[in-house]
Amino acid sequence: MTKIDKCIVFSMLNVVLVFFIIFKTVINFYLFVAVIIVLCIISNNLINKNILKIGSLGKNYFFGITFPMIINAFFLINYITSMNPIKETYCFTNMIAEVGGRNSHQKGKTTYIYLSGNAYEYSYMTRSFFIDYKRMWGNNQIIYTFERGVFGLKVRKDFKFIYNKNCEEN
Repeated sequence: MTKIDKCIVFSMLNVVLVFFIIFKTVINFYLFVAVIIVLCIISNNLINKNILKIGSLGKNYFFGITFPMIINAFFLINYITSMNPIKETYCFTNMIAEVGGRNSHQKGKTTYIYLSGNAYEYSYMTRSFFIDYKRMWGNNQIIYTFERGVFGLKVRKDFKFIYNKNCEEN
């Protein structure tokens, strides 16, 4: 397998893991970004001091392929080892987005939701759904099924949209 083939295969694997594993993990987005930046700086310093050996593939391959794969492996292990399902129920409202040009504006609901009590405020992927809006249409309550992994991170294993007349319209 050539270097280019490895880059393509591992890049695609990294993208799949990000969308199907990391996006299902309940993490503070800002903390996650800060930790990744700090780890990149530390790794770069260790590479420059020849403490961390990256081989013949170079820094670009390490930071483009190997480093993301290590991060993804951490979240994959947490996801696979998660257990003890817990159900959490929240009322929700959809985010309203405005689209259009200078002469026409349209507003509409999106698949990004706001949970009651501002739950999971900084965990954006817990409140984002890349699904058909029709699954959400007419519903105002969500039931999450979370599990906790070996590293202590919560993982969203399932969700269900329902209608509850007790959830007031905001």
